[in-house]
Amino acid sequence: MSKSIILLTVSCLLWVAPARAEQVGAQIYDNQCKSCHGSEGLALDTPILHGQEPAYIVKSLQEFKKEIRKDQIMGSMNTIAASLSLDDMKAVAHFLAGQDSCDIELEIDYGREGFRNEFSKGRQKYAESNCSHCHSSFHHYAPRIIGQKPGFLTRALEQFRTGERVAPMMPNLLRSWTDDDYQNVVSYLSGMRLMRACGSGH
Repeated sequence: MSKSIILLTVSCLLWVAPARAEQVGAQIYDNQCKSCHGSEGLALDTPILHGQEPAYIVKSLQEFKKEIRKDQIMGSMNTIAASLSLDDMKAVAHFLAGQDSCDIELEIDYGREGFRNEFSKGRQKYAESNCSHCHSSFHHYAPRIIGQKPGFLTRALEQFRTGERVAPMMPNLLRSWTDDDYQNVVSYLSGMRLMRACGSGH
């Protein structure tokens, strides 16, 4: 077999593999994730996964599968994750990372009384607490939380505060936060859906 044919064959295989993985990931998402994490699940306190860090998704699914982490929202993630192989997890993570979170039609009440004040104070608290040090694309095992659902953010922060959910830095970070701090940061993060994540059309 000539060198040119070998190179062409290898190139085709390299192109097909990611395409196949994305197809598998899309199918897994449609069958097992979409009803809670897509537009159909907007009323639930489940997180938006579109555009999420792929390494974080894989890590979370592995923790659900091993029951290191418990699903305290819907109660189904441990069972769902248990049915997935590592390749399945990587495929759905790859698919989700390539999706636009703004395709999820989440509405934020920016005109709510007190929202602007909460947003401003939340931005200050977020900066003071250096939250972006972990919750940016530089730290691939921490989730992106800008533009996330307020209900999910509120629930997650409360779970970290009470110890229901564990993460290395979160308990010490949140120990000094007041109830107002929690509300303000949630308003800031969810409000950034308009300011940064999705633009004025959302």
